[in-house]
Amino acid sequence: MSSIKVSALTAKTSPSGSEELLINDGGISKKITISNAVTATDLPTAPSGITTDTNKEYNLKLTDSGGTETLTWVEETDNDTVYTHPSTAGNKHIPSGGSAGEFLKYSSSGTATWASDNDTVYTHPTTDGNLHVPATLTTNNGKILTAGSTAGSISWENAPVSLPTQSDPTTVGKYLQSDGTAASWATVDTDSNTTTKGLYEMANTISANYSITSGNNALTAGPITINTGVSVTVPTGSTWVIA
Repeated sequence: MSSIKVSALTAKTSPSGSEELLINDGGISKKITISNAVTATDLPTAPSGITTDTNKEYNLKLTDSGGTETLTWVEETDNDTVYTHPSTAGNKHIPSGGSAGEFLKYSSSGTATWASDNDTVYTHPTTDGNLHVPATLTTNNGKILTAGSTAGSISWENAPVSLPTQSDPTTVGKYLQSDGTAASWATVDTDSNTTTKGLYEMANTISANYSITSGNNALTAGPITINTGVSVTVPTGSTWVIA
């Protein structure tokens, strides 16, 4: 008798149930048809929710009791942790809704709502006393800010009289004078001994200490009073005449 490997046999993909199988029954070879090998009565009745409850999973469990093997349906325990997002303050989602230009505004602890931007737009007043300094531009160099004839009107204008140039030491100690048309620097004549007036006037009381400059004389129209505690010093070689 020739031997053929099982893998070399032709496969039967659609058995009718009458085909015979070789089995080992306690050391004795026997045959059995496919239809008698497994019947519908060998499987336990399906659980009622096996086809409708998609969240459950069932497996067949084989048990042996005194040589009797039994199949039973066993529901698998779902140990997957279902995540629940916390809803406490600091864990809440951005609320739905809102529109362009709105912002999230505090409503209560952990809660925000959409709100419109009601900030007041500052408008600078344009009344007298609140005006800005007018633009300088390059054409206003050297000009002065001048108030107009109406309230709140200001503009850059040329100075009525241009100031003459100052320099050190030429204009040091001089004062500014005007002839009505132009201004100029003039020297104060501290050595003048003439006057266009008919007389000189002086105080008739000396209320502070005074020292005649050495080498000079002094003239006072009397009578003259020297306050208590006050002195007049006449240096050697100088004369003080009270006329």
